[in-house]
Amino acid sequence: MADNTKKIAFLGDSITQGIGTPINSYEHWNAVFANLLGNEYAYWNLGLGYGRADDAASDGVWLYKAKQNDIVFVCYGVNDIFQGYSADTIKKNLQTIVDKLHEFGICVIIQTIPPFNYSEEQRGKWQEINNFIKCELKNVELVFDCVKYLAKNDSEPHMAKYGGHPNRAGCKVWGEALFEAITEVIEK
Repeated sequence: MADNTKKIAFLGDSITQGIGTPINSYEHWNAVFANLLGNEYAYWNLGLGYGRADDAASDGVWLYKAKQNDIVFVCYGVNDIFQGYSADTIKKNLQTIVDKLHEFGICVIIQTIPPFNYSEEQRGKWQEINNFIKCELKNVELVFDCVKYLAKNDSEPHMAKYGGHPNRAGCKVWGEALFEAITEVIEK
């Protein structure tokens, strides 16, 4: 890696890790995105199965790894919702992650929480947190709304068209849409 190569990390849970796509296929959303963006960057997938915003907000080793990069994509919330964390706690944790990354001068790109066939109670929390991400979260360079690409339809945005862990077709749609949205933030 050249000294001037920008480093990009993808910080998230099993969806970021690539669960849902074939093993060792490199067809998950961030691999699709990285392939489109090209070899001028170094990439680090910090997606971890069952990861939560609560874990990363603790500012331990996991977030330390993310701090070693120039640009960090953040995608958390599914497991926090499933574990019963309150919407306020999840929002606070997301803001903490962003703030801790910004303390290191990192460009932060956050994504909305993907659809995952949520129950009615979970859906209300999911909507509240996604509204927070889109309208109130501070210190992010870009908010990418993955829901409009992964939702079953407009009337059931909480339902996952490509599976809660998006399959290769869903990840292709997601990665390509993210690539199109990112051109204002990342120099190509």
